[in-house]
Amino acid sequence: MTTKKGIDVSYAQGEINFDRIRKDQVQFAIVRSSFGWEADQKDSEFERNMKGFASKGIPCGIYHYSYAESREDAVKEAEYCLSCIKGKVLQLPVFIDMEEDRIARHGRRVCTDIVKAFCERMKKAGYNAGVYTNPNWLRNYLYADEIIGKYPVWLAQWDSSAPLYECMIWQYKVGGRGCIDGISGECDLDILYGEPVIKPVPPKPEPGSTKKFSVGDEVKILDPVIYGTDRHFTVFPGEKYTVIEQSGDRVVIGINGQVTAAVNAKYLEKVKTAPPKEKTVIYTVQPGDTLSGIAARFGTTVNRLVRDNNIKNPDLIYGGQKIKIIK
Repeated sequence: MTTKKGIDVSYAQGEINFDRIRKDQVQFAIVRSSFGWEADQKDSEFERNMKGFASKGIPCGIYHYSYAESREDAVKEAEYCLSCIKGKVLQLPVFIDMEEDRIARHGRRVCTDIVKAFCERMKKAGYNAGVYTNPNWLRNYLYADEIIGKYPVWLAQWDSSAPLYECMIWQYKVGGRGCIDGISGECDLDILYGEPVIKPVPPKPEPGSTKKFSVGDEVKILDPVIYGTDRHFTVFPGEKYTVIEQSGDRVVIGINGQVTAAVNAKYLEKVKTAPPKEKTVIYTVQPGDTLSGIAARFGTTVNRLVRDNNIKNPDLIYGGQKIKIIK
């Protein structure tokens, strides 16, 4: 079986020098995206790490450090993780990192259900998803037969000659300081069994999730990713982008009718325009005027004039009377 050498990284590795990363040492990377589900729990180095590995053509997966203590917590963590990795093209799975003692104390059933809830939510969003764990957890805190073979396993088993359990990735040791060119601190070392999906495939949109736009709608760009690729286009601040056409989840946008790019509908948001402010005109009734004639002249209705002016008898108006017309 083909094997690849890789690493996993987070904020703990500090600022990585990607110009010094060597492909013979790093053939793939698993990058921490987040932890928990609060708004400020995105890994501080996530965006930089993803861009750095992408710039060197190094395939990536994701891991999310879990504090979930129930299925409901796991789904909230999955939703938060999805918000952090939105727009990222992955060649390896999204892993839930299960190692917290406070999770383990809930027992096998709860721990296993947490893994399954997280992974199933990720799969629904179009991602491959698995679990980071170790032999102790597989023996004592997870039902291994419900995990292995159904979800990819990333197994932490250091300083052994081979992994004890079937796994996709084996984290076989914690490297010493400077063991990887470009990383000054310690770094976990991993082996991937098989090949990553080299051809980037964006996650499948969830059923019924495609946003609908109309031609001429003004839109805000959430992520400037060119449709069907992992490349970005330049966004010009202050310019108004409008919809030119839409086919399924593919939306063509432009400025002043000139095409800028095709974008997935999920990366666009319709700009809410404020309703036009009402304009009030004060009209002085002339001899011979009628409410119906005034309404026709100003593009309104008799009922609106009666209501806005508290007129008791619509058949009785007089010269010099002031009529408020709200347009």
